[in-house]
Amino acid sequence: MAGTAMDDINTEQKLILAVIIEKKITVGGGFNQAVNAARQIISIAPPGYDVRVMTRVEENVEILRGIGLEVDFLEIPKRAIWDRLKRLTKPRRKRNESISPFEKEMIRRGVSVVYFTSPSPNALDIQTLPYIFTIWDLCHLDHPEFPEVSSGREFEKREDLFRKAVPKAFLTITDGDYTTELARQKYGGRFLAVPFAPAPFMESSKKTVTVLEKYNIELGYLFYPAQFWAHKNHARLLQAAALIKTRKGVAPRIVFSGSEQGQKKDVELLVKRLGLQDTTRFIGFVPPDEIAALYDGSAALVMPSYFGPSNLPPLEAWSAGKPVLYPKQFASFVGAAAYLFDPDDAASLADCICGVLANDDRDWVTLGREKLMELSATRRNAESDLENRLIQLRRRISA
Repeated sequence: MAGTAMDDINTEQKLILAVIIEKKITVGGGFNQAVNAARQIISIAPPGYDVRVMTRVEENVEILRGIGLEVDFLEIPKRAIWDRLKRLTKPRRKRNESISPFEKEMIRRGVSVVYFTSPSPNALDIQTLPYIFTIWDLCHLDHPEFPEVSSGREFEKREDLFRKAVPKAFLTITDGDYTTELARQKYGGRFLAVPFAPAPFMESSKKTVTVLEKYNIELGYLFYPAQFWAHKNHARLLQAAALIKTRKGVAPRIVFSGSEQGQKKDVELLVKRLGLQDTTRFIGFVPPDEIAALYDGSAALVMPSYFGPSNLPPLEAWSAGKPVLYPKQFASFVGAAAYLFDPDDAASLADCICGVLANDDRDWVTLGREKLMELSATRRNAESDLENRLIQLRRRISA
């Protein structure tokens, strides 16, 4: 009996698909999403592919292996001084045609397809290999007023990267339809919207009581896990807390976690100016195995960020059965599973906080579970589409 086409694929030499993780764990959501992307491609890769996870951050190796990912350290050799000098003597066209050290290393390892799990400038170093690119958001277009997407020519860097990397990519993965449509209008290319999933570290955690004792915090606080960027809008949450203190005589307790990115001192000064020192805690970057416990001990997630619509913390809060307070302009992402407020209006946020702390009759556990199920169904459809596209790609480059 003649074999099937799938049998032929199984007996042919497999194509190596390199999954590149370039973010450090301290990046937070970016690292977590890269890990989710790696797990996802491993689970759905069709026959004929050998998926290999690689990271350029040496300290990531132990962390990733600790959560069950086999990973190789990817060290890209630098050009020798003599080679660099020779390259500088060549005409610009010839310099641009030379294969980069990154692509040489991919070829040396036998890689046939490269998957960048973050918006990586290394995509610009690829000439011959097909690659999958990633765009998490295009918030530099929505909010160029923030320094993290404007200073140091960051806006121009992002535009240059997306303008060059996206059209050449075999496929660009986005977080949802909003980003896909905006990217298609701006850069062209081929896209697939794949909704985010909760952080992989939500699956296992230290006991809640142990973590809360470590940070000397009690149950029932408002939790905001976010790096201290200007767009994260920590100030609005503090202003809302000050309004509640004026109204009720007592401010809600707030716990901030996250790495410093240039705004923490300003936030700390605002805490003092508003007289919220006794009810506000800064616990810095927390180990991944503590994050689920911090959600579990909270009264609610409050996320006044200007960047979206998709973000990981709402998914994590829903996983923990907690209420979510989220900007109203991102209602399409959270649906009925969140209180909505105006991130420019402290009074609007204060009203939402008072509502959630009053223990309203909404079943947040059910609402969160239903929203996660909805996103999971959309994600499964996208994964099926991705699998089919990988099959198509293999047929083309293996012919």
